[in-house]
Amino acid sequence: MQYYTEEECLDALQQATRTINLLTESCTEYTRNINDCFAFYAEYDSQLREHSKARDLIKEPWKSSKQWLANLMRQGYNLETYAEYCGYEIIPSKRPQLGDIAFLSGSVLIAGDGYWYSTCENNSGVLARKQIMYYERHLASLARPRK
Repeated sequence: MQYYTEEECLDALQQATRTINLLTESCTEYTRNINDCFAFYAEYDSQLREHSKARDLIKEPWKSSKQWLANLMRQGYNLETYAEYCGYEIIPSKRPQLGDIAFLSGSVLIAGDGYWYSTCENNSGVLARKQIMYYERHLASLARPRK
């Protein structure tokens, strides 16, 4: 399998962060489908690829992470099959690398330069959420972007 380089992933992460932070500045409050973690993941994916499938399945707005997951399941996908549909390889070892995405039960994180990045519900944009560990056992799924 061919993967994106660390430089490509870091550039996509930085571009997605800028975009979501600009959207956050224009919003008066945290808005699902605009500046939440799933929108951040979709923006990251669209910065990596010419055509991103990350936004294809969920067309209707959502009001919570549970509703986003329910919409995904109505389309016949779970988190892992959705990641594969979008062009990611599931990493069973749960040893993250820069550019990987992590699904938790209700959010998406993106591995950056030593930290996991995601959005914050207090409408402060994209933040370093926690330090990346060598082995991340608490993740529901870990996926690496393929070319």
